[in-house]
Amino acid sequence: MKRILAILLVCFMALGLFACTGTPPATQDNSATTDETAATQAPAAENPTTDAARKQITFWFWGAATPYQETMVNVLCGWYNKSQSEYELVMEFRNTVDTDIPVALAAGAAPDIIYASGPSYTSTYAQEGLVLDLNAYAEQYGWKDRVLSVMYDACTVDSKLYSIPGAMVVGGLYYNKELFTEKGWQAPKTWDEMIALFDAAQADGIYALGAGNKGWKPCNIHFGSMVINHTLAPSAMYDALSGTTSFDTPDMVNAVQISADWYNKGYFAGQDYVNLDSMEVMQLLADKRCAMVMAPTLYTQFVAQSTLANNPEAVGFVPMPSTYTDEPIYDVSMTSNYAINAATQYPDECAKILDYMLTPEFVVEMTKGWPGYWTIPIKELANVDTSSLTGLSLFTIDCVKNAIPYIDKGNFAYHPSTFFPPATVTAFTDIDTVWQGVVTAEQYCATVAKELDAEIAAKLICPLAKPAY
Repeated sequence: MKRILAILLVCFMALGLFACTGTPPATQDNSATTDETAATQAPAAENPTTDAARKQITFWFWGAATPYQETMVNVLCGWYNKSQSEYELVMEFRNTVDTDIPVALAAGAAPDIIYASGPSYTSTYAQEGLVLDLNAYAEQYGWKDRVLSVMYDACTVDSKLYSIPGAMVVGGLYYNKELFTEKGWQAPKTWDEMIALFDAAQADGIYALGAGNKGWKPCNIHFGSMVINHTLAPSAMYDALSGTTSFDTPDMVNAVQISADWYNKGYFAGQDYVNLDSMEVMQLLADKRCAMVMAPTLYTQFVAQSTLANNPEAVGFVPMPSTYTDEPIYDVSMTSNYAINAATQYPDECAKILDYMLTPEFVVEMTKGWPGYWTIPIKELANVDTSSLTGLSLFTIDCVKNAIPYIDKGNFAYHPSTFFPPATVTAFTDIDTVWQGVVTAEQYCATVAKELDAEIAAKLICPLAKPAY
């Protein structure tokens, strides 16, 4: 229970930020998701109709925009509730889900299906005996063979599966094809080509990269992670998380300093970094006011809220080049993960629901109404039938489909929002203090290392697949 209390402390501290900024609380998952939906957050809502004759299975989710809530209710609840007549899946959407779940678990009043903002949170619940060991269901449904190993392994504790991954999003470079045609630019394939493109953009009076953290400081994680993981091989992050090395090695300090150099060169939208939120960033791309946007594929949902929604063919996405290989390397993160409450009366039914959430059918139907969020990390996604998809929905699937063969062979890097434990990801978020000259790269890395070492000692690191580089 001490670990639950630790999570609660982190969540309530984040909730204080929520009260001040009007944005959702900063958690591992929401640093990569709900910041970008903050402007369209809907009040807490639940499935509007319930059937008193049926046994209810409850599932809390974060307070996404109303159209996205409707998509989830129609697709997930619609499928399950039509599949049989004994049970009913009831969704409830809460902006405070990340604080509500640990409180409810500790009080024995949590929903049947447990939403989590990253594997380290579920790991804590597992160690407290609050969520079910899913190994039997994994065997029954063949989940280990279906899910990409980097995501499957992250959801295990002591070789037991305790949750399934939500969507896998991958980092890369968005660009406006029409702008590139006008300028005669080519999407960069090497590190030097990328830097030359940034400089050319600035010389033409536009931003090198659209970037910003207005209203949601955890956006820093996206940009810091991608610079670090493409200047320094992903094995460095793996070694730090594994406890083989410390986070404050000279190489890591140098990589953090390179991210600060980018900031000070104005690559991160110059002086406007603190004045731009994620939707405004994607509108910059639509308006041809930035060369590229360096972000996870999750940002496609903000393309859908920009004027590019009317011209999806103009949107391009390529892997970010690296200093150490010509092969694509993808920063990977998990939007969320889902466990089964150990106290549920309906574990088999919950497992059926989780299994459906790992199917191509679910991915396709959810992506039609919610592009950018539901690219579940299943190997079948590489060959999924996308004939019913168009526009940004098709774009979403294609971006991740193209990445899966590389990720499956180890060409991935760990995004802190998913793979760092709670206190460490909070410390990592402060990378902007290096960019702004408040602390040195050495001081920052020492702070992150201190938090990470403590959480490694507390066994809060999720199992990790080893990257190829």
